[in-house]
Amino acid sequence: MTPLSSTPEIFLIISDSHGKCLTPTILTSLYCIKTYSISGLQWVNNYNHDLSLLSLIHTDPISSLINSTSNILFLIGINSVRNFPAQEIIQQVDYLLDSLFSRYSHLRQGRIIITSCLPCIKPSNRFSTITLLRHNIEIYNQLLLSLSAKHNVLYLDLSVPFEWLSRDRIHLHHDYHDRFANIIINYLHDLNVHHQSSNNIKYRSREAISRRNRKRNLKFKQIQQNFIISRDITSAWSYYHVKNFLKSSNIHYARLVIVSNHTLRLHFNNSLDMLHGDQNLPHNIFDSNNFINWIQRNK
Repeated sequence: MTPLSSTPEIFLIISDSHGKCLTPTILTSLYCIKTYSISGLQWVNNYNHDLSLLSLIHTDPISSLINSTSNILFLIGINSVRNFPAQEIIQQVDYLLDSLFSRYSHLRQGRIIITSCLPCIKPSNRFSTITLLRHNIEIYNQLLLSLSAKHNVLYLDLSVPFEWLSRDRIHLHHDYHDRFANIIINYLHDLNVHHQSSNNIKYRSREAISRRNRKRNLKFKQIQQNFIISRDITSAWSYYHVKNFLKSSNIHYARLVIVSNHTLRLHFNNSLDMLHGDQNLPHNIFDSNNFINWIQRNK
């Protein structure tokens, strides 16, 4: 068996105040975890660049830290979801990841990890009730999972229970700091061990590929259950015609189903695509008259 690398691999954690639950530097024979925490950090903050990750990735000390490794875990989200709608935050993260890979090309060979947002039950000016805030966090986590697939980065679902929150309803109670830290440390440990082991395996087995694909497809189907629109449809429209029509209309759907009661269900990967589809598909778009008109236009 090929021995594991003697040089510990470096993982950088860039975090808001939740990163203070971790020891700043953790060193083992396999890896070194360095945590850099900034209280109040957001993906983007247009009013305070010291709290905006998009600004900080271009300046020291974060710029130097990023240059020191190709493995980064971003523990950020709570300060953004309390102030912005989930869809807007995802656009921010999308742009930030593009900027990150453009400026630091070595990261494409590394492992970038984005985490789900931790629970929060303290309303804000933007989200005035716990229900509104929790809904925004749920949508954010779902969209973030979709975005991770787009950029080929890893997504860590922290799955922290509400019972771990302190009295301020934002931060974790000190009794749970170690347990929270262990979630992240164990994840990075398993990730590193798996990576070291896989260096000795030239090809992934067909069974492993199938398991991975089934798991990913199941996650996406679960996401798609939250983003569905329905339209009445006549029997003139076949799957072939519907797919071609949606393609020509620039509707980015994930999958479609025509059910027996003449109803078309369109599933989407995120709310932005769903809203675009809902706005551009009138409720009578799939009736007989529109079918005839569309066929004639596309002869």
